[in-house]
Order: sequence, then structure tokens, then C-alpha cells
Amino acid sequence: MTNWDHEADLLVLGSGAAGMTAALVGAHKGLNVVLCEKSSQLGGTTATSGGSLWIPGASPILRNGRAESTDEVRRYLQGELGEHIRWDLMDAFLTAGPAAIDYLEQHTDLRFEHLQNPDYHSDSPGGSAFGRAITARPFDGRLLGPDFELLRPPRSVFMILGGMMVYRREIQALLWPFSSFSTFGHAIRVLTLHALARLRYPRGTRLLIGNALIGRFLLSLRKKGVAIWVNAPLVALVRDGAQVDGAIIEINGVQKRVRARRGVVLATGGISHNKSLQEELMRNFPHLHSLVSEGNTGDGLITSRAIGAAVDENVSNPGFWSPASILKGAEGRETVWVHGHMDRGKPGLIAVNSGGRRFVNEAASYHDFVMAMFRSQQEVPAIPAHLICDHRFIRKYGLGLVRPLYPRLQPYIAAGYLIAGDTVEDLARQIGIEPANLMETIAEHNRDAKVGVDKAFGRGSTAFNRFNGDPENKPNPCMRPITKPPFYAMAVYPCTLGTTVGIRTDKDARVLDATEAPIPGLYACGNDMSSVMRGFYPAPGITLGPAVVFAYRAIIHLTNKGKNTSAPSG
Repeated sequence: MTNWDHEADLLVLGSGAAGMTAALVGAHKGLNVVLCEKSSQLGGTTATSGGSLWIPGASPILRNGRAESTDEVRRYLQGELGEHIRWDLMDAFLTAGPAAIDYLEQHTDLRFEHLQNPDYHSDSPGGSAFGRAITARPFDGRLLGPDFELLRPPRSVFMILGGMMVYRREIQALLWPFSSFSTFGHAIRVLTLHALARLRYPRGTRLLIGNALIGRFLLSLRKKGVAIWVNAPLVALVRDGAQVDGAIIEINGVQKRVRARRGVVLATGGISHNKSLQEELMRNFPHLHSLVSEGNTGDGLITSRAIGAAVDENVSNPGFWSPASILKGAEGRETVWVHGHMDRGKPGLIAVNSGGRRFVNEAASYHDFVMAMFRSQQEVPAIPAHLICDHRFIRKYGLGLVRPLYPRLQPYIAAGYLIAGDTVEDLARQIGIEPANLMETIAEHNRDAKVGVDKAFGRGSTAFNRFNGDPENKPNPCMRPITKPPFYAMAVYPCTLGTTVGIRTDKDARVLDATEAPIPGLYACGNDMSSVMRGFYPAPGITLGPAVVFAYRAIIHLTNKGKNTSAPSG
């Protein structure tokens, strides 16, 4: 007989989108819930993310006038994942996705809108240029009261003016506010609200994307009275015979035994910051950097494997990736900037490997870009790769941490973050590339840019490419000659946005053992669960979408136990 220090119906480990979904749905189903977060702030990687959820058929998409058959979605996913697809997981995700979003919108403060970002391979069979991703509507952080300080803030490099969040589409309005009356009005409204918020708060209270998602979750959890414990890492799971009965949680340096009468949900964020697990499970994909919350050290995988859980390594690769540039500061501090689509997709930039040759469509998704780096590395080193552009590009679009319009270049050049050359030959020598090769590569690119057709990689030929280009640039929104000195280079490296290898589960997120049998009372979701996308990245939001949906399925299954039914679609 175990002596328990605390008891609840449901114990949830981790406070990202997966953990908060499980805790919130559990509370609405009448369970007494404890939500534990390892760090001192809530939200995990979700709070600092782009906040997209890929949920085909979700109501916010239908409200925007786009209905489609599941067959088209399945067709797209079959083409993307091929033989790696697990249809038991995928069908469960597609079936329950719309129901999970409807449940959250009907019973909580979660509100979503259609993102309208194309699938990453939108021109492939079944792909959508209209987009299947949704995002949380903006949220007023003041509604959280003192809990606002519990909310993990976005990374400082992604905010402006001392903590103001802005949408990507707002950047142009803030840079060129006098371009129209409507643009000026919007810029004034945003800046005024931020100024008023800073009179009382350490950062802006207009929350967007991932921060808005977690803010809405937190408000809903407080309204339901869910117990939230911070600085409460998972130490071990407690299994008595077949059943997982609870867990050992460390609170203020003291280990507490917490009983979970109905179940335990693991949502601790995956293995991104565990070096030994990286060496074991990501051995063929060496990397040094991650944008994942620093507390994601594999606690869920380690503790579940200790009681018999199986690890599912049958994925195409063990991570979700983005290229990242690294600014090294004083005392070894590093600032990591991920190159999503703010610069790579714009016209007037190419990426080259150590041979001075292009190796990828630079406007492809961040994940595809890094996979191309790994492929090139097998023959011609591309880690790091170098982004190459001219002064006109930096002035209009910026590059990494270098801001556009009036860029301050010298500090970045002095730090080695940005490399400048008066000529292409000079630039090539500084980054260790044969000058003739880089000159030839740029000349080929410039010839293609003039006619708007990238013969080598098809840059600008897809709806997704064009979405992230510059519509004012003709004839190809993603291509422009590189001709205006000085010329610049920036090194980029593989950086994880999350891990795909994880705990093996069934369609209801039940943790499985080596014999494929469920371990009663134990569930895993988010990046603790081996990814339903199996290492592929077909669209924005394919981490948070499944995180929310499988957390929802887990609680539906848990609350239906004993009713002779499985997790329903609604």
C-alpha cells in the first residue's frame, strides 16, 4: 500500500499545448486535476512558438468558406509520409481534430481563426494553397491578472520596442506607416496600446500566436479551478502491478508522491535538451542548437521507459528542423535566430554549401531546408551553409537579427555574425569558398532571376513559395539579381523545433509496452508521443495540432473507461 502525499483524479506533466489541453478537458469532464510544470513559468515551447495548429476540417476553416473532403487530406498525407504513415494514428487525428477544436471553443476561452498559410507542399496532390492551419485569436494578457507573470514570454529577439508582439503581416505597416491612411491608423493603434500596457506591465499585453494560445488556456484553467504547480519536475512514475497509479514530483527540493486515481498524462516536451538521448535516438543528425524550451530533457520518455514503455524509432528522421544563425556574445552567451520565411523566401538571397553551390530551393519550408543541408553534407559539407545577399536585400528585408530599413551592421560584422565583402570574390575568401565557384553560382542565379525562372530548384514556382515572397517583385516574387555591393554572408546551422521520436502510443494516446499492450493509466501526447507525422513536415502547425488532438483523445478515452466505448469523434 503506497503512502500518498497528495491525490487527484488526473495528473498532467507539462504545461504546453498538449498538457494544458489534457488538464482543461479533464476538468470540464469533472475530474480533479493537478497540472505540473517543471520550470517557473507556464507554456513551454508552445508559448514561444508560432502557435499554428494544423487541423483539417476545423470550424474556423469552414467559417472562412473552405470545406473539403477528408479524402483530399488523406491523399496529401499519403504522398508526404509514404510508407512511414501509421493510419491508425492518422485517422484518429483527422477524425477527432474538428471535434477537439469545437469542444475547446464551446467550453473554454479558446477562440481560433483560420491562418490561411498554404501547406508546405501545396502544389502536391491533395495539397492546399488555402491552408488547413488555425491559430488562437489575439488575447489581452491583462485578463490574467497576477498570472500574467506566470506566462512564459516570447523570446526577446522576436519582440520589438521592449516587449511588443507583432504579426508578420504588421511588420511592413510599422516600418512604413505612411504608406496609406489605413496603415498609419493601424500602426498608431498598435503602438498606443503597447505604450499604455508598458505603464503597468514588464512587456506588452497584446498577446499573439503561441503566447495567445497559452494565455487563453491559462485563463480557462483558472476558471475551472485546476491546481497548477510550477517548479515541479517529474522524478518517477509509480506503477503497482499493471497499473500506473501516480508519480513522484519534486516540489521545493522535496519529493512528493502524488496519486492519480484515473490516469497520468505525459506532456513534458520531448528530448531536445538531453545529450545522451540525442546520441542514442538522433545519432545520424548531429546538431548543437534547439529553440525548444530548455526544460525539455526527456523526463516523460525516461520515466515511462523505466516502467516498461516502448520507444518508437520508426520515423523518417528524429526532429523537426529550421536553419538558425548564431550570434555569440560576451561570456559565451549565444542568441539563436531561426530563419523561417522572413528572409529566405524573399527575392535577392541564395544559400550555398562549402563548394559555393546552391543545394536547395531557399524559399522551401524551414524543415526542408535543413533536410537538404543534411543531404548535401554527405557529399559537399553544408553545415554550416551560408546565406548570400547584397546590401539592397538587407536594407529592405533584413537578415536574421539584422533589422531592415536602417540596419546597424557594424556590431554584427564585428561579432562575426555577418560577413561583408566589397566584391563577391572578397566575400568568398572570407567564408572559405572558392571565389570562382561563388561568382559562377551568383551569375547563374542572376540570369534566372531576370526571367523569373529558377532552372535548378524551381524557386517561386509553388503557392507556398510565392506566399512568402515579395508580391511587388516581378516577374518572380522570390527571385531578384544579387548585384548591389557590399555583399553579405551569414552562416546557418541545423536547429531543432521539436523531436519526432518518442514514446510509442495507440490511437488514444495510451502508452504501449514492448508487446504493443497498453500500460493502464498512462498516456503520452505532444512531443513525448512519437510523432503522427513520422518525421515529415507537410504544413504549418503539425506539432501543435496533433498535440491538442491526442491530448483531447486521451481524456475522452480516460473518462470513458468502463463505459465499453472508445474515444469518439465528437
